[in-house]
Amino acid sequence: MHPLEVDIVLLAILKSTGELLRRSDVLRDIDSPTWAQLKNVLDQYRTQILVDEATDFSPVQLACMYSLAHPRSRSFFACGDFNQRLTSWGTRTPNEMTWACADLVTREVTVAYRQTRQLNELCSAIIELTGGIKPTISLPPDVDNDGVAPALLENSAHQSHIEWLAKRIVEIESLVRQFPSIAIFVPSEAQVQPVAEALNRELQEQNFRVVACPNGQVVGHQNEIRVFDIQYIKGLEFEAVFFVDLDILADEKTDLFPGYLYVGSTRAATYLGVTCRKELPSILQPIRRAFVSDWQ
Repeated sequence: MHPLEVDIVLLAILKSTGELLRRSDVLRDIDSPTWAQLKNVLDQYRTQILVDEATDFSPVQLACMYSLAHPRSRSFFACGDFNQRLTSWGTRTPNEMTWACADLVTREVTVAYRQTRQLNELCSAIIELTGGIKPTISLPPDVDNDGVAPALLENSAHQSHIEWLAKRIVEIESLVRQFPSIAIFVPSEAQVQPVAEALNRELQEQNFRVVACPNGQVVGHQNEIRVFDIQYIKGLEFEAVFFVDLDILADEKTDLFPGYLYVGSTRAATYLGVTCRKELPSILQPIRRAFVSDWQ
């Protein structure tokens, strides 16, 4: 059986068990063989169920989790963003969420606290271009949200984009008083170590340290530049983020590219840089003017 088919079997077991446990005659007969089987499931119930990144789970998986909330409390809490779904089987719409948890009450986050105005506008444009669900988001009032435009390098061979990354990092360091948190996102695990080593060599005179983060391990210190495979970036946040080979990512991970693009862009608080071996992916061509070549 496929793992997603197993989920359906589990949901059927959980639902039928729940129906039996609501019957008073079953609850009274605790010495019966039926009760012994039901208790195996009853022991798995939890007073509270909390699910993070809910949209990465399928509606069936969420329904299974929902069914594990104790019948007396029915306490189930899930949070997530449909635009940040990074699995092909994940929950895509509010209707699918309602199917999984029929009596769920929905509350939306309406204030974007993480990003500057320029990056917030870019992420909103990405949602529109990729056909995502556009949220009603505003920036915090009475706060200076102004920043810098995202930066772009196209037609870059390997060494030229390493040199460009190094220049932008040095540029950021000159613009801020304290060296900020910086992350480099690459399209595959195979690129993590080579990019980290090449960038380390390029930045050795500045005494900046670049560390590879294999399999998404969040290693290193605040003042170290970290390199991640794009698939491990959820839940992270940095002052500056750089996408490497964005056009390669678009070609190799077509189905999930909108999610990777949006999630990656929302990891950056102030600075966002993008490199492409050829040119900006076609889906982003309408917003090409939003990018600059540097931050001078």
